[in-house]
Amino acid sequence: MLAKIKSILKVVYLSAQMAYDNAYRIITGLPQLKRCQITANLYLGSQYNLVGLRKLKSLGVTAIINMRMHSIYTGAQYKGFHYLHLPTPDNTPPPLDVLKEGANFADAAIKNGGKVYIHCRQGLGRGPTMTIAYLLKTGLTFDDALAMVKKVRTFINPRKSQVEVLKQLEQFYQEHPAEQSII
Repeated sequence: MLAKIKSILKVVYLSAQMAYDNAYRIITGLPQLKRCQITANLYLGSQYNLVGLRKLKSLGVTAIINMRMHSIYTGAQYKGFHYLHLPTPDNTPPPLDVLKEGANFADAAIKNGGKVYIHCRQGLGRGPTMTIAYLLKTGLTFDDALAMVKKVRTFINPRKSQVEVLKQLEQFYQEHPAEQSII
C-alpha cells in the first residue's frame, strides 16, 4: 500500500514538473526541463522553439542532433549550427548504425571545440539513448553512462529495446576499441 502511495505521489510530482516545464517553454522558448548539461560540451533535452534556438547559440552550442521523426524548422533557421537529423520513431531504439553515426557526429563537434545539443520530443527516450551512445564512444560503460545522464536528468525513461541496443553498442566498442574516442 505504501509503495502505491509513493508511486501516485511521484506521478503527481512529475506531472506538476511537466506542467511547469510547458509554461516555462511558452514564456522563454527553452524550458527548464528541456535543457540539461550532461558534460561541459554536451546538452540533452527536448524540442525547443525559435527563441530556444537563439538561447542554444548563446550557450555556445554549435551542433544539434535531432532524433525526432520530423525536423520542424527549415535549414535557414539552423544557420550557424551543424545539424544532424536522425529520424527515429518515438519509443523505439535507433538502429546500431544510427547510434554510431550520431556518436561520431557529436564526437567530431566536441573535438573541434564545439558543444552539442541532443534532443527528441520530450528528452525522455530517444535523446537520452543518443546521449548515452556518445558517452559509450568516449569509453564509459553503459551503467556509468546511464548513471551520468540520470544524475542530471532524473526522469529519463529509455525503453527496454533502447537499453538493449545500447548494450549492443557497448559490446561493439569493447570489441573495437579503435572506434572509441577517449577524451
